[in-house]
Amino acid sequence: MVISPYQVNNVLRVYGDQLRQPRVSSRPESGRAYLPTKISSFGEPKRKAIIDKVASRIIERITRYGPDEDVEKEVFQKLKDEYGAHLDIDRKNQNDLIFKVIDENGETIQSLSIEDSRFLSNKLKEIARHTVDKNMMKATED
Repeated sequence: MVISPYQVNNVLRVYGDQLRQPRVSSRPESGRAYLPTKISSFGEPKRKAIIDKVASRIIERITRYGPDEDVEKEVFQKLKDEYGAHLDIDRKNQNDLIFKVIDENGETIQSLSIEDSRFLSNKLKEIARHTVDKNMMKATED
């Protein structure tokens, strides 16, 4: 792929313009800081990478130690709510999770199939990413 000097110049010009813009402009009358309506395309891949990394750490802690912290509890509770039953997780190996349906006493009623466990594993990742993304947006608004 050939990149012309004109294209490189345009990218550098746009990046330079973004750097020259003030990070926080004057505060509106409501007292809230100005948040740009247009998100830079330069920061989006980095933001997604951060979300994926944090979500992976949350899932790792849930599978190793159980949901101990507020975010971990929130993520796991959303998964249980969507499934409609109490769940527990066992780690078959580094990549595979096995989900179990448990009763109120914490005793296993049944182990879910590999396909169901994969579906729930993917759903857990999706919920974790969504929760991290929501929390990041809330943090930037505060």
